[in-house]
Amino acid sequence: MKIFIFSSFYLSNMLMTLIKMTRPVNIVIAVVTLFIGYFLQGVLDFGASDVPAYSLVLQALGFALAIGFGNIQNDVLDFESDKLNRPERPLPSGKISLKAANASWITMIVLTIVCGFADSLISGTFFAALVLLLIAYNKKLKHIPLLKNMTVAFLCTTPLILTLIYPIIPRETDIEPMSLSAKFGFLYPAMMFAFLLTTVREIYKDLEDESGDLMAGIITFPIAAGAPTARRLAGAILIFTWMLLPLPTIQGYYSTIFLILTLATLTPTFATILIQTQKQNYRKSQKLVKISMFVGLIALVISTAI
Repeated sequence: MKIFIFSSFYLSNMLMTLIKMTRPVNIVIAVVTLFIGYFLQGVLDFGASDVPAYSLVLQALGFALAIGFGNIQNDVLDFESDKLNRPERPLPSGKISLKAANASWITMIVLTIVCGFADSLISGTFFAALVLLLIAYNKKLKHIPLLKNMTVAFLCTTPLILTLIYPIIPRETDIEPMSLSAKFGFLYPAMMFAFLLTTVREIYKDLEDESGDLMAGIITFPIAAGAPTARRLAGAILIFTWMLLPLPTIQGYYSTIFLILTLATLTPTFATILIQTQKQNYRKSQKLVKISMFVGLIALVISTAI
């Protein structure tokens, strides 16, 4: 009886540790972004949807498993460096074994691709490509300054990319399916927010970790190009994002409500980010960038709903 209780306790602890290693918050963000992508196209609402429920479930599971695999494999590959720099993490601290972690991410890869092909050939191909990109990032791309930041930013747009390429058949037979260019018009502002602002956030993250990365021998963009150059680039991307805010309204994809909401909220927020960056308060800058992304997506949703 004692052995059974101990085994159950050990397994439950290991399961909870694995769940934490998948980064559940990132999974929730990806799934919400997926739903927002379909909502912005007008094919997902509370009453009915042009996207089958089973497709939404399989795609959400696919992203959850892909993100989980990517993070666990990343922790496995960082095991040796984490023993020195972050010994409190699950693997260096011994909360879970390397064998269990490896078995978990391999299983998640298989299940990710199974979920994709269970939905459709397009989803299956998409998730297979996503798996390859995550492996490439973990093994190679994350060691290349700036490309690392841009790859993370691109990965944040992948739920929106899937909603872009996924074929949608309207419930009403007399309605023509939305063209790819029209779908892109409704989605690119969200992609813009996700890609540009995540790139900014990742540069600020590298700036915050500069001293630790230098001690660990990790070459990031601020270390390779210098902190002032990294700050200027992040600031330029932020200003460029602000300059693009009127574009969706000018092109007629979103109403003036979107422009009013974003200009009124993001103008002071972006200004505060630039000020905090000059003070080298990079942690606060990162938080404000996250808030900015959230505000931009909410503005798109409100503009679509009204």
